[in-house]
Amino acid sequence: MTVGPQTSIKDAIKNFETKWNCVASEESKVLLYGQLPPVVKMDNTLGTLKACKHLSLSSNCIEKIAGLKGLEQLEVLSLGRNQIKKLEGLDDVASTLKELWISYNLLDKLNGIEKLTNLTVVYMSNNLIAKWTEFDKFVS
Repeated sequence: MTVGPQTSIKDAIKNFETKWNCVASEESKVLLYGQLPPVVKMDNTLGTLKACKHLSLSSNCIEKIAGLKGLEQLEVLSLGRNQIKKLEGLDDVASTLKELWISYNLLDKLNGIEKLTNLTVVYMSNNLIAKWTEFDKFVS
């Protein structure tokens, strides 16, 4: 668990709006990557991003996927370079998600990947998956 300063999702969204002079809830691509201090926790504030089709939260310190309810148009989710251990919390975007970018995390199993029925692209190098049988979950 990370101790110390961290950026909330709410503050990350404010940072995005300030940097790009926009209203995040109206944007199709929302870039919340590389926050300093980093984002540690995804929360329900993400659900305010109603128009979002591409959400980037890469290069933070996120340990758990959460807060995606309400992102009904989400097609690309970028979570590379975090601390994610499990593919949980994706149920609310399972029917719309086409690309999952989750390289450089701490995944050792692919449980839950079979729920992402419209997935066409997965970037997941540099995780902790040790058994080739985990990739059989893409077939089901």
